[in-house]
Amino acid sequence: MEKKKQKRKLSAGSILRTIILIAAIGVFVYSAWNLYKIYHGYHAANVEYAELADSFTSRPEEEKKEDPGESTPAIAPQGETHKEPDGTLIEDADPPVAVNWEELRAINPEIVGWIYVDAEPVINYPICQAKDDEYYLHMTFRRDYLFAGSIFEECMNASDFSDVNTIVYGHNMKNGSMFGMLKQLKNQEVYDSAPYFWILTPKGNYRYHIFAAFNTGAESDVYTLISAGGPESLEWEQKMQSRSEVQNSVPLSENDHCVILSTCTSDSSMRCVIIGKCVSSERPEKTASSTAPGRAETESKTESETEEEPEFEPVEEQEDTEV
Repeated sequence: MEKKKQKRKLSAGSILRTIILIAAIGVFVYSAWNLYKIYHGYHAANVEYAELADSFTSRPEEEKKEDPGESTPAIAPQGETHKEPDGTLIEDADPPVAVNWEELRAINPEIVGWIYVDAEPVINYPICQAKDDEYYLHMTFRRDYLFAGSIFEECMNASDFSDVNTIVYGHNMKNGSMFGMLKQLKNQEVYDSAPYFWILTPKGNYRYHIFAAFNTGAESDVYTLISAGGPESLEWEQKMQSRSEVQNSVPLSENDHCVILSTCTSDSSMRCVIIGKCVSSERPEKTASSTAPGRAETESKTESETEEEPEFEPVEEQEDTEV
């Protein structure tokens, strides 16, 4: 009788161990599948955006090297500076890339610009803009689903970057793609090597001198959109510069046009922001066509619809930052 009981106990123990083993295998397979999806997404994003850059942009300097026998006009030295009559400091340079806007916008007319960061040339992407700030979180410039999504402009900003301050968002990808390398600009040595980024648009090519780099709260006053230049805008700039983790003496003025580059951090309540002011002779100018798609969308809604619309939070990327 005792032997039969022992057999029953052994049998029950074996079943329990088998169940635990099957569950462990299931967890392993599920985790492996999720890791595969994440890293496949990384690879797909890298390939797609690399092909885009190869197809629709060119490097003027490389083109000159390919044809050394052809005489070319003299080019102004990189970083040539002068002051405008109103005292505005101009720091001109040649754009690092040239964009074929006609062909690029034929793919997606919501591509409004192209960003290139001098110190981190891996940040070399089109900028999209939709009627809301959720669409391009996980949609590519071709409007296909991809976790890495797109670099995109705040929907309440004018598409031509003519606002006093314009926000551009991107994911903090673990493999360094998209805005994954943005945090490097908080390093003084990296900043000092090349404190500029570019926003290229169909209307003009704008060079920005970085004057602030720091982490801030998701609901910070960094994200306050200012309607017009003046004492308020200068006060905002000075406040941002005072928070910077990189030391700089970039002069600020009431007439500046600023761009805020924003990405998430490992802390879901915090963001990494890099802020620059336009210092090129070409500057974004307000025109009759300077419209913000999100503003137009909001104005077209009824009051009840507008009240139900959720508030936007800058890019959430907790899934990626935990990898």
